[in-house]
Amino acid sequence: MNKKFKLFLMVVPIVGTLSSAESLTLSMEEAIAAALDKNFAIRIERIEPEIAREELRQATGQYDPVLQSKYLYRKNELSGFSRDQESASFEFGVGSTLPWGTHVQASIQSNDQTTPFDPFTNEYSESISTSISTFAGITVTQPVLRGFGLNSNHAQVRIARESSDAAWENFRAQVMDSVEATISAYQNLFFAQQNLRIAERTRDLALQLLKDNQKRVETGALAPLDIVQAESEAALREVSVISSGAFLKKAENSLKSLIWNDPNSVLALDLEILPPKEPSNFETDSTRDFHMAIEKLPEYLASQSGLQIRQLQVKQLQRDALPQLDLIGSAGRLAIRDGLSDSVSDAFGDGEASFTVGAVFSMPFPNRSRSAQKTQAYLRRNQAALGIKQLEQTIRLELDNAAIQLSADWERIQAARRARELSEKSLQAEEKKLQVGTSTTFVVLRLQGDLATAEIREINALSDYSISLARFHRARGSILDVYNINLNNSEN
Repeated sequence: MNKKFKLFLMVVPIVGTLSSAESLTLSMEEAIAAALDKNFAIRIERIEPEIAREELRQATGQYDPVLQSKYLYRKNELSGFSRDQESASFEFGVGSTLPWGTHVQASIQSNDQTTPFDPFTNEYSESISTSISTFAGITVTQPVLRGFGLNSNHAQVRIARESSDAAWENFRAQVMDSVEATISAYQNLFFAQQNLRIAERTRDLALQLLKDNQKRVETGALAPLDIVQAESEAALREVSVISSGAFLKKAENSLKSLIWNDPNSVLALDLEILPPKEPSNFETDSTRDFHMAIEKLPEYLASQSGLQIRQLQVKQLQRDALPQLDLIGSAGRLAIRDGLSDSVSDAFGDGEASFTVGAVFSMPFPNRSRSAQKTQAYLRRNQAALGIKQLEQTIRLELDNAAIQLSADWERIQAARRARELSEKSLQAEEKKLQVGTSTTFVVLRLQGDLATAEIREINALSDYSISLARFHRARGSILDVYNINLNNSEN
């Protein structure tokens, strides 16, 4: 099963504009599309399925026919004779191993021997004896014990196929991780932007209040101490603006690292994002979510492939521990003539029928190497099976933790929103009191700070919920479906 893959996205317009853009404005979906196209981690991991596909092709190469040609020349010097003993042999053939272990080879073999030998007296002499024998036929070798059958000879192909599937699942896991990381970085950047906006607004409010108080002091409506309080608060809020600006720059770099692949321009890139959609409440179901996870989670599917590989290795080593017993047979024609061309011609025509039947047996004893390998394979298979059980437990716990966090973040949104609404009303009422002289600058500044804190908490709760939701979808293996990302690993 030769594998290839394609990556389909429902939103791809941004991919074509990233390479030359100096300024970039992205929505959440476009940021995800950019990450899938540009992210270094994905591009690196994307190579692994291709490597595994070539390893599978390599495993199937054991069935490729082999063309073999061999020529040997031998010379023996004989003392007391003017001529030496010489021989030359040539072989040309094509052979192939079939999936059930049978090796078939069609070949032609010629042997040319020149010897100072008298064929009438059967003794060495100064006379020269020359004979050329040629055999043309088919030789079949069939393992009976070790190496017999489809299961034995096709095991490496099956192992390579499982390894290819595991590599694909690891690639899917990297894509899921990158999507989750992009969502998290996007939400953190949006929060950082809003955090800076609120910090700048509260600083501007403090500066405006300072100006208003200065006018009231000049008219005698306020004491000079109110100016000092306003000046101190404005300075403190300027510190918050500086810290928020640095936090924003770091958040921008975090998102850039996921969606950009040009080290020379990444710092100069002017990145803007659109406000993310406000999330809605997601209802979790432990039973449904766990079954979805074991069906779609790439880590679980890769572990199953790993267990299957271990089981195939156990069976292979069980067969390899058997003794070696090969049956060998050949059939063809044999011709012995004085000339090479006559010998070859007769081997393909009027030569004598030639048959060979035999067997080769071998058995190491006490066979400690094979026994140790088999035991190791059993232990590794048991280890892989336990690893899957452990992973199932981890999946359940991670889903439960993610569901707990999701529920808590949703409740935080409701509480933070209510607190922000109340802070707005309190500040509005206190500002009216200050205008008529029934409140103080200190109270108004405190309520401004309370409103800013409430707004930040609400925005933070919204961002955290979106991040927790992405983490939950990642934990149950559905994050690609949620964002309409289709990874297609199809057969050629």
